[in-house]
Amino acid sequence: MDPVMERVRAADPVSVEEFAGLADFAALELAPRRRGRRRWLSLPAVGAVIAALVLVPSGAPAASEVLQRAIETMAVPSDQILYAKSHASDTGTDYGERQVWVYGEKQMRWLTDDSEEVFAEGKGTTRWYKGKLENHPEMTMVPTEIFRAGALLEAGKAAKGIEMSETDDAYVLTWREKTGPPHWPKLEMTMWIDKDTYAPLKFSDHSWGRDVENKPFDNTFTEQILEFKTLPATPENLKQLEMTPGR
Repeated sequence: MDPVMERVRAADPVSVEEFAGLADFAALELAPRRRGRRRWLSLPAVGAVIAALVLVPSGAPAASEVLQRAIETMAVPSDQILYAKSHASDTGTDYGERQVWVYGEKQMRWLTDDSEEVFAEGKGTTRWYKGKLENHPEMTMVPTEIFRAGALLEAGKAAKGIEMSETDDAYVLTWREKTGPPHWPKLEMTMWIDKDTYAPLKFSDHSWGRDVENKPFDNTFTEQILEFKTLPATPENLKQLEMTPGR
């Protein structure tokens, strides 16, 4: 299940009117996450709240420079295809490898060993899972976490609230997201950025505290990036955004 929907459900019971005109679902109470396989919905994307910059390692580029270069590398171009292959896991769950193609807001495809989802503007989402094909013309797909993490970095363009440290081959950016009552759990995001290319190497989403039922939880979602590149929108590459025949 997508994290946005999880936040909505974690805040239940609510009324539809409470969400009218609101896009900041990150402000809702966060329950322990169990990410399912669906990554499509018709709600706005999660926003981010950033606080003050506190650390810049000696000898490293300024955090604002690293941040800006990472944002530019992860930005989804409108006229090109952004592709990522990654291995995803949650606390106690291994989701295996997955591939994602994003062609601006026009087309998207998500492929795993046992499922496939394809979105096309004006046509909605087609999903294949365990031999069953489903059509959802009203649904818009949401990219996987690594693409949404890029959007969160975009929200932190002013370099406020993002701590930066280093490993031998990566800049490590860490920031907190806003949660909500009644227990205000912690939600910390971390992005490892390649020092040479500024491409993402790994992303983690760590949440802990007490859920809406006042039960303690501690959960970490991790996405290890195996391949990340931009492809020209040639006819051959655009075919990669289509549903695999015969599945």
